[in-house]
Amino acid sequence: MRQRARRYFLMEKAAVYSCVAAAAFFTAAGVSTAFNGSYARSVNLGGTAIAAKNTGYSEHAAAPVSKKPPAVSAVSVPPASKTESKAAVSSEAPSSALPPESTAKAGEGWFEDAVFIGNSLTEGLRNYDGLDGASYYAGKGLMVDTVYTKKIVSSGGRQYTAVQAVKKNRFGKVYLMFGINELGWSSSQTFFDDYGKLIDDIKKGSSGVKIYVQSIMPVSAKKSESSKIYNNAKIREFNGRLEKLAKDKNAVYLDVASAVADGSGALPEGASLDGVHLNAQYCGKWCGYLQEHT
Repeated sequence: MRQRARRYFLMEKAAVYSCVAAAAFFTAAGVSTAFNGSYARSVNLGGTAIAAKNTGYSEHAAAPVSKKPPAVSAVSVPPASKTESKAAVSSEAPSSALPPESTAKAGEGWFEDAVFIGNSLTEGLRNYDGLDGASYYAGKGLMVDTVYTKKIVSSGGRQYTAVQAVKKNRFGKVYLMFGINELGWSSSQTFFDDYGKLIDDIKKGSSGVKIYVQSIMPVSAKKSESSKIYNNAKIREFNGRLEKLAKDKNAVYLDVASAVADGSGALPEGASLDGVHLNAQYCGKWCGYLQEHT
C-alpha cells in the first residue's frame, strides 16, 4: 500500500515538473505566461494553440514587421507644380472629353446663338467643344477675303460660304478670328480694310448682331525666331491694330492671346505640336477666357 502511494506521489511530482518545463519553454519563446493550474491543464490537454491565442503568440511572430507606410491615396497626392504641368501637357488632338479649365461666368445658353468664324485655329476650338451650343464656320486656311468665296458650311444638302450662312441663320453673336494666315500678305492695310468690310457686311445682314474680334494667337518662341513673317513681334503689332479696328467698328475686342501666352508673350512649347495650333489644354484656356469675358 505504501509502495502504491509512493508511486502515485512520484507520478504527480513528475507531472508538475513537466508543467514547469513547458512553462519555461514558452517563456523562452517570448510568451508572457503566469504559471497556474489552468495554464498547466491547457498545456497538458494539447492546448498549445489555446495558450497561444490567449497570449497573442503566433508562429509568425518572429517575422520582421514591415515599416513601410500605407500607400498614399491618389486624392491626397499634392498637385504638380505649374512647371511640371506644362511639361506634361498632352500632345494629342483636342478632345471634347476635357472640360474647360475656367469656371464659366457667361450665363447658361449664352453661346447657343453664337457662331465662331475663322481658320484652322477655330477648327481646333470646335473639336475641343467647350462652349455648349456654339456653332462653328471654320476652315483650314480661311481668310478675310476667302470667307466670301470658300464654301465651308453644309445645310439642307447645299454648300454655303460663312458669310452666306451667317445671314441665313441670323445669329445674335459672331466671334471672328483672322490674321495668322494674313501675316504674309504684301499689304497689311489690305487685311485690315477687308476685315473692316467683313464686320460691316455681317452687321448689314444681321440686324442687332454683336460682333467680337478675337486677337491673333501667339506662336511659340521657336516658331517666332525661325520666321520673319509668323513671329510674335508682328502678331503684337497686328493685334494692336485689330483692337483699334474693333473700337472703330463698334465691335468688342477680345485679347484671347493673353489666355495662352507665357511670360514672354509666346505660346509655351508644351501648348502646341507645331508652335501654332493649340492642344486640348490650351483650347480649354481659350474657352475659359471667352466664358469670363463675354
